[in-house]
Amino acid sequence: MSKARRTIARYLKRHAVEVPPWVDLPAPAPQLGVCVVIPAYDELETIESVIRSLDVEELTPEQVEILVCVNNTVDSPASAQQANRNTIELLRRLQKEVPFALHILDRATEGRAFATDAGGVGHARRLLMDLATARLFEVGRFERGLIACLDGDSPADSGYLDAVSREMNRGPARSRPLAGVCRYRHPIPTEEVHARAIITYESWMRYFEAALQLVKTPYAFQSIGSCMVLTARGYAQADGVPPREALSDFYMLQKVVKTGSWGSVTRLRKPLVRPSARPSTRVPRGTGPSVRASMERAERRFEWVEPPRAFLELRRFFAALEAGFEDPGALRQAASPFLEEIIERWNGWRAIDSLRENAPDARRFRRQFHTYFDSLKIVKFANRSREKWGGVFIFDAVAQLEDAGAFGGELSFRCPSDGQPPGLSERIELLQALRSCDHGP
Repeated sequence: MSKARRTIARYLKRHAVEVPPWVDLPAPAPQLGVCVVIPAYDELETIESVIRSLDVEELTPEQVEILVCVNNTVDSPASAQQANRNTIELLRRLQKEVPFALHILDRATEGRAFATDAGGVGHARRLLMDLATARLFEVGRFERGLIACLDGDSPADSGYLDAVSREMNRGPARSRPLAGVCRYRHPIPTEEVHARAIITYESWMRYFEAALQLVKTPYAFQSIGSCMVLTARGYAQADGVPPREALSDFYMLQKVVKTGSWGSVTRLRKPLVRPSARPSTRVPRGTGPSVRASMERAERRFEWVEPPRAFLELRRFFAALEAGFEDPGALRQAASPFLEEIIERWNGWRAIDSLRENAPDARRFRRQFHTYFDSLKIVKFANRSREKWGGVFIFDAVAQLEDAGAFGGELSFRCPSDGQPPGLSERIELLQALRSCDHGP
């Protein structure tokens, strides 16, 4: 039995959630290679466009199936419950029209809804991804089986499925990534206040990702649920997606890096997803509540961002890891006084010393160090730096990162002059410049 097969079998036996007894799906097609999973809550107006956005030219329709979990809790608003019932009827009609197998998981109607404390997108995504893993395992896709995550309001551009399959399955199995992150573009609304909110939020996301790349951490990618693609093996190896109300994508991809290695999560070059830009309160954190706070309370959290100096300090510290393996004092010398203080506050120096003592060589010390100093710690240090030094205006922060060597010299935008606040056109220009630095057209 191959290692991938053992890993998936272990996960399904020990950790997969129980599929409700009323979910009785036909056997997967023997050719199945890609499962598209879509949690849907109150998505009646958008779910059809998401499903119809999927097409194939290189793959065949038999190699793809779509799993949609229409979900709410027993105490969800009546309007959402009705919309979900209508969504199920819509999906049943679509089953006869789309070229792929389309399966509906009903966690919305009476007797089938999630309990109040066991609902939300995290639980729906966990059920979907566990079921997708089991179906890929059933047809023997231990190495090449893929789980592509979309949301019920986030369509993909044409060619998405072919590109995902092509890039994730390129090369020999031992060198393939365990997960990938697609490119993304939020739609820009016509209403100016809404447009400013989503432009600012996406600009911050791209600033932060560029900062992570500058730091040279294995977590240098953006965590967006509708942009995730995982191999069945990578998903099982990381023990599944956490069923959280928010940030399940962040923790999922972090676990993949920790259980894999540098490069376990890759930034895909071609697949493009269009995440929703709508304001929302359905989850406590993420795009929806951030856009809503900006629109309703003039929240400027994503306009005055984490200071670039935080990431430059981390870059210098991480660059000293090899020397720090040979000389314990080298890492302390490479840490800024504030970073040294934060690590001390975390009791981190003792942990790092223990990693060094137990690592047989510098390479494995580096890997274990990044397992300890993970993406959550980077976020925490950046936030503490913002509290200490103050936020930096997004235009100035991007310019400072560019001066430090980020963006590969590709960035071109106008900074506001004479202390005047940027207009909408200047904000759009900044976002377009940041978008131009990701892979693909």
